[in-house]
Amino acid sequence: MLGRVPNKYIVALVGVFSIFMELLDTTIVNVAIPTLAREFDVGTASTIQWIITGYLLSLAVFIPVSGWAGDRFGTKRVFMFAVATFTLASLLCALAWNVESLIAFRVVQGVGGGMLSPVAFAMVWRAFPPEERSRAAGIMVVPAAAAPASGPIVGGLLIEYATWEWIFLVNVPIGVVALIITALYIREHREEQAGRFDPYGFVLSAAGLALVMYALARAGEEGFDDQRVIATGLAGIA
Repeated sequence: MLGRVPNKYIVALVGVFSIFMELLDTTIVNVAIPTLAREFDVGTASTIQWIITGYLLSLAVFIPVSGWAGDRFGTKRVFMFAVATFTLASLLCALAWNVESLIAFRVVQGVGGGMLSPVAFAMVWRAFPPEERSRAAGIMVVPAAAAPASGPIVGGLLIEYATWEWIFLVNVPIGVVALIITALYIREHREEQAGRFDPYGFVLSAAGLALVMYALARAGEEGFDDQRVIATGLAGIA
């Protein structure tokens, strides 16, 4: 069936659903925090917040390397790795037995999420010819706008009418379908001159983004005048 569809639209379809899945996960978990605190008997807010903070920090670390990895190893290969990691980690999150294991699986989920969106955007951008890239940009705006707004609604419905595990399990069928379509229909693309990997730049950019994300996450709880928030935020900017 999809064999008759132009390849650029198949790439756009996979990109839209995978990016929607990843962006949805940034907000869907927020509404489940009180439920997760009760489920795992966590008394301190700072501990339960690491379910969100750990994911955001992992995103920040792996976003900078995603572009180089896609050029060096091929966007299809890196995209499938990112989707597979994100999907498997989502399943593991649903199977978590305590808050520590959930935080660890959320960090792994952030590895896939951090690489997923940049590579998906690159795949879609390259699939469309230059004169049609404005149309491609319009297509990719849809998940970027809809997913964060849908997260609290979807999360609330799942918590109300199902169980907390489903805020993670909802990613699994989307990820599996995305992997199958990518494997069967999407062509590999690799840059002949991917450029040299800059380890110092990677470490500095990843650390800077992680520190800024940590400061913003802590500011929601401690306020922007907290000394730790100021120190980590300024260090990350520097």
